[in-house]
Amino acid sequence: MSSKNTETKAKNVSKNKKKKRVSIFRVIILVFLSFFIIGSALGLGLLFAVVKTAQPINAASIQNMLDESSFIYDSSGNLIEKVHGSNYRTIVPLDQIPKHLQEAVIAIEDERFYKHPGVDIKRIGGALLYDIKTRSLAQGASTITMQLAKNLYTSPEKDITRKIKDAYYALEIEKQLNKDQILHAYLNTMSLGRGAIGVQAAAQTYFSKDVSELNLAECAMVAGITKYPYKFSPYVTSTIDVTDELSAFEIVVLPSTEETPLPTENDLLIYEKALNIGKIDNFEYNLLKKGDVYLRKAVLNPESKKRQETVLFKMNELGYITDSEYQEAINHEIVIKIGKKKEQGISTYFMDKLKQDVITAFMQKGYTEDEAIDILYNGGLRIYSTLDTNIQKILEKEFENKSNFPGSYTDENGIIQPQGAMVIMDQYTGEVRGLVGGRGIGGNRIYNRALNPRQPGSSIKPLAVYLPALSKGITAADVYDDSPREDGKGGYWPKNVGSYYGPSTVRQLLERSSNVGAVKIGESLSSSPEQSINTMISYLQKMGFTTIVTRDQNSRVNDENLSLTLGGMTKGLTPLEITSAYTAIANQGNQSRPIFFTRIENSNGDIIFENKNINKEITDSQTAYILTDMLRTAVLNGSGKQAKLSNITTAGKTGTTSDKKDAWFVGFTPYYTAATWIGTDMPTELSDGSAMSARLWKNVMEQVHKDLNNKEFSRPNGITEVSICKLSGGLLTEACSRAGTATTELFKSGSAPTQYCEIHNDENTPIEEELTDEDLFPDDELLDDDQEDDDSLNNPNSNNGNGNPNNNPNSNNGNQNNQSPPPAGEDIVPIFDNP
Repeated sequence: MSSKNTETKAKNVSKNKKKKRVSIFRVIILVFLSFFIIGSALGLGLLFAVVKTAQPINAASIQNMLDESSFIYDSSGNLIEKVHGSNYRTIVPLDQIPKHLQEAVIAIEDERFYKHPGVDIKRIGGALLYDIKTRSLAQGASTITMQLAKNLYTSPEKDITRKIKDAYYALEIEKQLNKDQILHAYLNTMSLGRGAIGVQAAAQTYFSKDVSELNLAECAMVAGITKYPYKFSPYVTSTIDVTDELSAFEIVVLPSTEETPLPTENDLLIYEKALNIGKIDNFEYNLLKKGDVYLRKAVLNPESKKRQETVLFKMNELGYITDSEYQEAINHEIVIKIGKKKEQGISTYFMDKLKQDVITAFMQKGYTEDEAIDILYNGGLRIYSTLDTNIQKILEKEFENKSNFPGSYTDENGIIQPQGAMVIMDQYTGEVRGLVGGRGIGGNRIYNRALNPRQPGSSIKPLAVYLPALSKGITAADVYDDSPREDGKGGYWPKNVGSYYGPSTVRQLLERSSNVGAVKIGESLSSSPEQSINTMISYLQKMGFTTIVTRDQNSRVNDENLSLTLGGMTKGLTPLEITSAYTAIANQGNQSRPIFFTRIENSNGDIIFENKNINKEITDSQTAYILTDMLRTAVLNGSGKQAKLSNITTAGKTGTTSDKKDAWFVGFTPYYTAATWIGTDMPTELSDGSAMSARLWKNVMEQVHKDLNNKEFSRPNGITEVSICKLSGGLLTEACSRAGTATTELFKSGSAPTQYCEIHNDENTPIEEELTDEDLFPDDELLDDDQEDDDSLNNPNSNNGNGNPNNNPNSNNGNQNNQSPPPAGEDIVPIFDNP
């Protein structure tokens, strides 16, 4: 073959190859164009579809969309608890946020924030190339405006649909708000770890500061959190070694899970050490011991420090800070100081009741329960409570003092017994100043014994017997025979233990807490026992007791019987309700409804609910004052001696139920009314009776009144003092004085006796004799002489349909059981209040 032919053939081969290359290139271009067109069409279709389905927004209402934590203040205006759901947020104005913090966020999040219209095309291009290269959606292109849109209108999910919506909403936001408004909204909606939403919450959470107090180094650290809040949280938690110096660390209490091991001996040593130096309070300590929570120390997160330095570098690069400011901030020591969500040393009993009352208040305005709860936790409320923090801490301290609860032990459920409850109210305003519903227990929404009923014993006598008696014209000088009362069945009921004193004035019967006297006075309130019982029931109902059981409610087991005079009830009374009822005596006949907050404001300071005191007139002021004075001498001379305060005039009444299963003291001063209850959750005999409650009441109230001046109870007009004979109730004669029966008694004007004593005269002056129980009952019916109270629960004359005394055989209130009745016809022997 010639060289010419060879050359021609080679040219043809080369030409064919070129044609093939051109064809392949054309195919590639056509395919690319096809994909581009199809992709663009799909993209545009997706874009239009997303935009079409996007809900219209009104960016001007962004402020109303921001959930905000609520705050509870005590009666002096001090913050005591931050109330929030899963997130904690406080909205602050832009001018309270440091300029360095604003600049730090812009530098690290969106450096062209003030130049773009909500979407940064340049940033989107760079992010798109990175995502294609890495086959991921790792590189974000979100501007601050787009992130605000995500926080408010979309979701944190990473998908193209959400990104398109974010961009669309960002453009809409920029049409309606200026840049400062957008930045303000974003700074208050940033997710900053540990449940903190917004820069104010972050400042409080990590540095226990107001955001306005943050320095440059702290501002940069806060700004760096938002990219990965879990990774860049300023602190991480670490286990505590028993050799650690706890005072050098911030302590974090974390909720336990099923995987959390029970505390070891070293853990318990650490918990005790933390308690002793004030890092935790008693409630946290009790939860830690049970393994419900566990303890960790908070240390600076090195990843957060690296991120802070990146933020500072970017701020310096963009000219927001100088080189010297950069170096100073880099070298500044970051000190973690974890903000507290609530005041230490205060249990949740008061707060649980307060929160429920706030929810109820909104429900009464027409909100559903779910709406009311959401408003409480996310509505940015400012709740001004009635709590006196100093009084509450006194209560908490005394309830932690085991010496106030002799015979303490831990039951099979790990709960310390006996338990107790106490309520302190301002009788003039109804404001509850302190409340404890248990001892040795921590946690939220725990069983509150201050709100659950127990048998009141003799503490009910002033309310059920003496208040209606004095209101109906019986005087403190009227005489009743304190001697055995026949029960109509050949026996006697009720029984006094210790002594029977024969003819005694109404005042003396109350001072001695005579069972016989209470029943006889109760019977005399009307023309028949039935009508007298109805009178007592009506007075208790008027005072707002919610636990009274009438015959209409339960024909078999109810409170319509004479056992009511001694505190034998179907359900009993709650410490909160009995405290409120006693304010009717302490407040000149006007009962104060207990309130736990005075007002609620929104985050702008507008009052949206005002809780005004409501007083209900129960009796006239003269009756209330005379009963007050009778209760004063009951403390001075009678059963309540152990409650007498050293520096303040005191009035009140003890109460102990059969077998000493419940011990009470309810009393008041010219300043406060308070009730104390002690008993076991499953009623068992206490090591002591009402003296135990009286001593606890005194230990608390002595401290409460420490800096208060003594004063007498306010005496109304219409009261007269008259000298009488306490044996007959008649006007005093010289013979009465020689017989030692002279006394001065208080009367409402016009009710004093007009006849002189007919018992004593110059020729015949009887000598008073005491009838003792040895004269009346066999020895096996007696109790020890040192038992100080006198409460009998059973009335053989009462019949609730089955012939048995009404003593609540089946009631179970929460985890508290009432006493079961004895066999039919068997009396519960009462305990006597020694005068």
